[in-house]
Amino acid sequence: MTKEMKQVFTRRITQANSTQLVVILYDMILTYLKDAAAAQQIGCDQEFKKDMQCARNCISELRVSLDFNYDLSRNLFAIYAFADRELAHDMRGIDTEHLSQIIGMFQKLRDAYYTVSKEDHSRPLMENAQDVYAGLTYGRTDVNENLMQYGATRGYCV
Repeated sequence: MTKEMKQVFTRRITQANSTQLVVILYDMILTYLKDAAAAQQIGCDQEFKKDMQCARNCISELRVSLDFNYDLSRNLFAIYAFADRELAHDMRGIDTEHLSQIIGMFQKLRDAYYTVSKEDHSRPLMENAQDVYAGLTYGRTDVNENLMQYGATRGYCV
């Protein structure tokens, strides 16, 4: 994942509510898995393993955040456990045998949560996050971004 992509994900996380945060985690998983597939194709084993481990870490975050008061959580747990096992198997053998299947599963889950997130109008999880304004000034080749409300009182809602 490039530095720019990390900044984009960080910015999205600061503005996200709980449902949007799940969509962001799915997007991160998909990005890491696609980066891993690209690294494997060019024979960069270290990068492949690093991207696979990052994807597995995101899956682990999704797994531990499940609320088992809902029946859907049991199904999602089984999907996450299956995906983690398959990725661990592929990671050991530096193989992409199951990667396209896992990417397809997470793409479908991401699309479902994205549809649900459109209906969720709850407040963002982070309160007093830094505001980003794009387009106030322009550079020669791109749009400049300005950061506002920088301070020590930023953080999560309680």
